[in-house]
Amino acid sequence: MRADLRQLQALVAIADQGTLGRAADALHCSPSALSMQLSALEARIGQVLTQRTGRGLRLSAEGERLLPAARDTVQAAERFAQLARAAPVDGQPTPAVPVVVGTILDPPAIRLGEFLRAVRERGPQLHPELRHGISGSVLREVQDGRVDLGFFLGEVEGPGWRVQTLAPVRYVVVAPRGWQSRLEGRQWEDLATLPWIDTPRESVHHALLRPVFGGRARATVARVDQEASMLDLVRAGFGLSLAREAVALREAHVGGLAVSREHRLDTTLSLGALDRQDDPARAAALDTLFDAAAAVWRSGP
Repeated sequence: MRADLRQLQALVAIADQGTLGRAADALHCSPSALSMQLSALEARIGQVLTQRTGRGLRLSAEGERLLPAARDTVQAAERFAQLARAAPVDGQPTPAVPVVVGTILDPPAIRLGEFLRAVRERGPQLHPELRHGISGSVLREVQDGRVDLGFFLGEVEGPGWRVQTLAPVRYVVVAPRGWQSRLEGRQWEDLATLPWIDTPRESVHHALLRPVFGGRARATVARVDQEASMLDLVRAGFGLSLAREAVALREAHVGGLAVSREHRLDTTLSLGALDRQDDPARAAALDTLFDAAAAVWRSGP
């Protein structure tokens, strides 16, 4: 019995994505085509590999048992293709391929070092150039063609995007030392009356707070676009802000800042690029970058 590589890719994609639709998007095929590949694999080995749940698909016990071998085979095939693309032609070294990556937050939060190491292992010809920004500005630069792909928080607007979800991210309200009583047991509308440190409209903070407050105006005392500056203003007693939960808890422990985990807002960290790439070399480079990100974030924190 020999399993087709596309069938193994289908199994791995279902395990990683959890639904037929997301798995099909990850493999750039239709859900019906992916379902056919999966059915063909099950028929070939005589085993049921997936089970339907209320929210999508999950692997059966037999699917879980075979998944590591399927993943190893898929990764080996991808590595072979990447090495072949990077091989010298007529004795000449492959020229470096520049790729511009938009980054956000701090390097550990997006596991930047691990990501770039995985990129180098898979595509030694790739030469990353990093441009730091906030989520909205990174996506705008991707759309304008100034950045090839970028990390972002939240959702993209409109069609034409290739998006890979990496990890959930939770934000909580953080406030100056001694403000805990002003946070506990309060509704969001109560917090709107307190002074806030504002952020640009294209920031994830603005996107998360917009549906919470609706059209209600907040009293803002400053506007910043960097998390470090924002936290410094909170320490200085200016007012409230949102912060990633891990950062907020660290600040509470080290600096005594007030934190309200009652007021929490959830989003996701993702990697995004334009889906359509007319240049085959550019498309291959993006495949390598997305594969590197998947390998890093699949390995766990």
